[in-house]
Amino acid sequence: MENSCGSYTNGSVRKEWRAEEVVAGNVEALQALRELIVYPIRYSRQSQKLGLNWPQGLLLYGPPGTGKTSLVRAVVRECGAHLIVISPHTVLRSYAGESEEVMRDAFAEALSHAKSGKPSVIFIDEIDSLCPHRDSRRAQDTRIASQLFMLMDSNRSTSSAASHVVVVASTNRVDAIDPALRRSGRFDAEVEVTTPSEEERFQILKLYTKKLPLDATVDLSAIASSCNGYVGADIEALCREATFSAARSSESSSIRCLNMDDWEHAKSVVGPSITRGVTVEVPKITWEDIGGLKNLKKKLQQAVEWPLKHSTVFSRLGVSPVRGVLLHGPPGCSKTTLAKAAAHAAQASFFSLSGADLYSMYVGEGEALVRNIFRRARLAAPSIIFFDEADVVATKRGGSSSNSSTVGERLLSTLLTEMDGLEQAKGILVLAATNRPHAIDAALMRPGRFDLVLYVPPPDQEARYEILQVHTRRMQMSDDVNLRQIAEDTELFTGAELEGMCREAGMVALREDISATVVCNRHFQIVLQELKPALSREDIESYSSFMKNPSSISSGKFEVSSQERTKETKNATVLTTLAIVGVSVVLSACLKYGRTITDHFSSDLVYT
Repeated sequence: MENSCGSYTNGSVRKEWRAEEVVAGNVEALQALRELIVYPIRYSRQSQKLGLNWPQGLLLYGPPGTGKTSLVRAVVRECGAHLIVISPHTVLRSYAGESEEVMRDAFAEALSHAKSGKPSVIFIDEIDSLCPHRDSRRAQDTRIASQLFMLMDSNRSTSSAASHVVVVASTNRVDAIDPALRRSGRFDAEVEVTTPSEEERFQILKLYTKKLPLDATVDLSAIASSCNGYVGADIEALCREATFSAARSSESSSIRCLNMDDWEHAKSVVGPSITRGVTVEVPKITWEDIGGLKNLKKKLQQAVEWPLKHSTVFSRLGVSPVRGVLLHGPPGCSKTTLAKAAAHAAQASFFSLSGADLYSMYVGEGEALVRNIFRRARLAAPSIIFFDEADVVATKRGGSSSNSSTVGERLLSTLLTEMDGLEQAKGILVLAATNRPHAIDAALMRPGRFDLVLYVPPPDQEARYEILQVHTRRMQMSDDVNLRQIAEDTELFTGAELEGMCREAGMVALREDISATVVCNRHFQIVLQELKPALSREDIESYSSFMKNPSSISSGKFEVSSQERTKETKNATVLTTLAIVGVSVVLSACLKYGRTITDHFSSDLVYT
């Protein structure tokens, strides 16, 4: 338990010092704390006249590192209140009754300070560890929670304007707290301290860099806009790492001015803590690294980059950005590469999921992972969530009744709810790639979920030439290599096959001579003689048919399945008829046998 006192003079709050000198952003939480501590004293006569009971409990919740504890300490210092900090390591004791005694002593001390005319604040840090749900079957948790309920209720009955005691608690797991605490009379108000916006990040950067020597080229606004998902603790670590970078490169003992290179280095070291363990590092793939597909790349840029770079235009026109983009086409046509290029161009937090991540032997684990990814993506917005092989995650419902299909239906239901449920997925773009679009459930294909469905075709001749240029730009080639001719000879080849062909041509040159310095045309021709395209005209027609008529194949499948069901019904009828005939034969045989025995028995009686 920790005590600290602010300065409080003649019953009035001093105005010389403000909380904004040490904290930035979180205006709502600052205002709520000031109202909780200051208003009952400032408006004590009015409250007595009107018979008002001031709230005496406030719960601050939000991700770690957003500044919940710093906010409380800053406002307490500004208001000149007495602060008592209760944390799990100061309360949890070995023997029964000791933890409850610690809490009683803290409330008694706060009340004694409040009676002297100074407001007291009891701050309970990590309250989810002290008062979890009482169904956890731990006797100590139940005792501590019951003691806190009694102390908060008695504090409400004894507190007045002359002896004002308030209780503030913080947590990053608000749903783990016992529900009995989250009612009026105990924690009357709940305020979310969430990740800072771009403007709030700019204010935090100004706060932490006010004593740092900055170069004239440093643009704090640009740094703030590029730090999506950073909380206050991350920005503090970013400033510290940038200072260390400048100190390491300084030749003298004094630190030189921080420039943009120091900040770029710091960003490569310090990332947003809220996305650690769930985001992937986006490879530096640009649109120029993808040959061909000009119209497709333009549509992706409009869907991904425009809402970020021209958000004011969207707001002015009242146009909502695209929520989801589905890329479909044959394998090896750069669908995943397009998604990576879009993520790199947008400079957004990138979350990647596949069927292998979501299917688990434990019931509900995959759905929990999807919800957790979307929750973190909201906090780190703008974000991109990429589903590779989306047909595995969003397969059609109502197929078979196997365990895997049941898990798939649960995952699909969770995905539908997160994409377009009650909680808006604002600032999140869902990108998905598949080569089986007909296997995806129809509920995902409507506007509001996958607004944009883009077909990624195999490259044409011009696109193949651009792809060959991309994959041979670092190769040393002889003058006899004609990439346009190779592009003409590789009809129906996909981008992945062209990349493999270029790599194999280099290997052929090394097998021929390990000291080779260039790749010749004959090496490409040797590879072309061995390679055959995996796609045919019929395959391309079947892949592109989804764009022409998305329901054609599914309806065909429906007709086939209905015919199969009719056939199965007929087979079942035949089997039933045969079974009835067989039973009838057996019964008739039994009756005949029974009559024979009866006749013999009757003749024996007559003889007797």
